[in-house]
Amino acid sequence: MKKTLAILLAVMMLVVSSPAFALELLSGADTYPIQTDKTITIYAQANMNPHEKYADWKESPFHTDLAEMTGINLEWMFPTTGTDGGTYTNTLLADPFNLPDIMGVQWMDDATLYLGDEVIWDLTPYLEEYAPAYYAFLKSDPAYDKAMKTDDGQYYCFGFFREDGGWNDTYLGPVVRTDWMAECGLETPTTISEFENVIRVFNEKYGAKFSFAWSRFNTTGISGAFGAYGSSNEQWFIKDGKVALAHTQPEWRAYVSWLNGLYEEGLLDTDIFTLDDTSIKAKVHNDQVGISITSMGQMNNWNKERQADGKEPVWAGLQYPTADDGSLCMVFGGTGIGNWTYVITKSADEETMKLCLQLLDYAYTKEGHLFWNFGKEGVSWEYAADGTPELTALVTDDPDTDPLIKYGGATWGSACIQATKLLYMKNSEAAVKANDTWFYTAREQNPDSTAGWKWPRGTTFTLEESDELALINTGLGTYCKENFANFVTGAKDIDDDATWEQYLKDFENYNLARITEIRQACYDRYLAR
Repeated sequence: MKKTLAILLAVMMLVVSSPAFALELLSGADTYPIQTDKTITIYAQANMNPHEKYADWKESPFHTDLAEMTGINLEWMFPTTGTDGGTYTNTLLADPFNLPDIMGVQWMDDATLYLGDEVIWDLTPYLEEYAPAYYAFLKSDPAYDKAMKTDDGQYYCFGFFREDGGWNDTYLGPVVRTDWMAECGLETPTTISEFENVIRVFNEKYGAKFSFAWSRFNTTGISGAFGAYGSSNEQWFIKDGKVALAHTQPEWRAYVSWLNGLYEEGLLDTDIFTLDDTSIKAKVHNDQVGISITSMGQMNNWNKERQADGKEPVWAGLQYPTADDGSLCMVFGGTGIGNWTYVITKSADEETMKLCLQLLDYAYTKEGHLFWNFGKEGVSWEYAADGTPELTALVTDDPDTDPLIKYGGATWGSACIQATKLLYMKNSEAAVKANDTWFYTAREQNPDSTAGWKWPRGTTFTLEESDELALINTGLGTYCKENFANFVTGAKDIDDDATWEQYLKDFENYNLARITEIRQACYDRYLAR
């Protein structure tokens, strides 16, 4: 049967019911607030900054209310405005004996190194007693437990989890203007050839180009339609138990060649490498974009801002395009386990470390889970008739951007469990349906497409591997990014066999074979945990 726009609209109009919100978590009602005079310092490299409305964390309801709810005095630290988070973290590490008590960082791969150097506490002897809710949560799922410890079984961090796993992790994908689809009489694209046809027709009729914020595209893009596993960023994948780098594969070459073809024809926006979520909006709202890649939240914003201008909301999600034979190897996604972790540093003495455990444990209790996601009951939310959280007018009538960030801390990666209900609250029905389309359609095409291909969360290199990687893995990521840009723009001819062979040979300068060997050993140990 012929696919028409009516099919797309029918999918959009499917009834989406709110999630049940029934996590089995331990109660913390008899534990909090704790009576203590101590102050704990918390550093967050990213994601936990106060809402843009506030000058600093002392004005932020979430940051100040967390101290009230737990009974523990808190002092928050963030990277200096305008400073790269990773760079700022490294400046703190220059003085390892005077670190914040708790640090929110991306240290999974090097956890063994930081444990061996006694930068962070080994939490194994203390976790069950001083963080019982978190410990029980980890033991509820072997995947959670495996990801939060080293190969030697040492627990060292508190992690970020998504309540419904993969659905929450596939939060971005292709989107399209449905009004233009209707005006052009276009069928809903499902294959890469049909996807390209939409790009071409929109360009011919409206002068629009295939465009996107770079951060929404640079990891995977729509490479899965070509059997490839990445776009610009250094992307490792697993296939049949073997670790490989996406950028060395012939399928990646075919994908980038396709992008280069769009670029040469003037169908791909030449500004893509510099566009972010803010700058892409100008193009979107000036009718310069009709098909794109973005997140559920950003698509929601695009529609809301159109409505604020008195226009109809026209953006809707499209499934990730398949190959023309219907195959699809991967889409942007994951297992619901994040890469942001919170560790307790050795700058905290043992007594303070135990208090830090109790503080972090709060997020995994029934009461703390609600607070971290929605704020204080009776202030930013209350129970609805069906027993699930419902936002109050304080939030729903707030004209500021993303006002729930003022009251909760689970929107981005932190040490907590992100509730699916939170995403339903923050996004329109159309945005939630877009997420459904990206995730469920991809799973129907290939059950492994959303996470089965990914380098797993929680792998840890040995001390020797960390030391060796620090010496030999210094330019691989940059080499991948630079060549992606050169191939897409035509500065290098990706279709020239001699150029491609030289590109592959030059990976020897970046120790690719040895890095792959180390990663394979690391992955094998992870599987054996």
